[in-house]
Formats: sequence, C-alpha cells, structure tokens
Amino acid sequence: MKKIILFTVLFASFISSAQIHNAAGNIKTKSAIEFTNEDYIGFWSSEGNSHIVIWKDCSNNMQMAEFSAISGAPLDIISLNFNKTNLYVKTNFKETNWNTESEFIFLDKSTLICTISGDDNGTLTYKKIR
Repeated sequence: MKKIILFTVLFASFISSAQIHNAAGNIKTKSAIEFTNEDYIGFWSSEGNSHIVIWKDCSNNMQMAEFSAISGAPLDIISLNFNKTNLYVKTNFKETNWNTESEFIFLDKSTLICTISGDDNGTLTYKKIR
C-alpha cells in the first residue's frame, strides 16, 4: 500500500510540474528543453490552416510572416514578442477582418502549439518544415 501511495504522489507531482496553465485555463505542456529565439527561425506549417515564416532581419531583429494555407493571403502582423518559452503575436486577417492574439509555445524543437483567442478561438499545432 505504501508503494501505491508513494507512486501516486510522485506521479501527481510529475504531472503538475510538466504542465502550465495560461490565463484562459488551458493546459500547456512545458518542455524541459531550453529554447532560444533562433529555434523559432524557419518555415512552420499547421496542416491546412496557416504557414508561418520566422527570420532575423539585417538588424538582428526577429521578424515573422503568416499566411492562410487555404487562400494564401497574408495576415497583417500587428505586434510580436519573442522570448525563450513563448511567442506572442497579434494579427489581422483582412479577408475576414478578424483580429486575433496567438500564443506559441514549444512542445519540442520541431513542434509549436498555438493558442488563438479573439475573433477566432482554437489551438493549432505547427510543425517545422525547414
């Protein structure tokens, strides 16, 4: 019985340390891997929804472009903020005039989870293509 209780306590502490909650109450996986802004650089795709390209400009500032995978139309990036664990982006999609705020977190070096809120809500998974 002591082994079962010990296992339960250890398992519960592992689960609580492996998850974080955002302000909306959604649970997100926290990776033990350290990330840098350079890990964001590349072409990312969320199958059938959108594509993002992230790069550094000649002034070494991070830049981003997002495109609808359906129409190919670009989204206007209103603001973006990079850090080692999250990427925050505010966009406007001219075709629908929707404004959204997106929070991207790394699941691993080749997967980003995006939580969208605003005129559209949802969660997308982006895979790094290059």
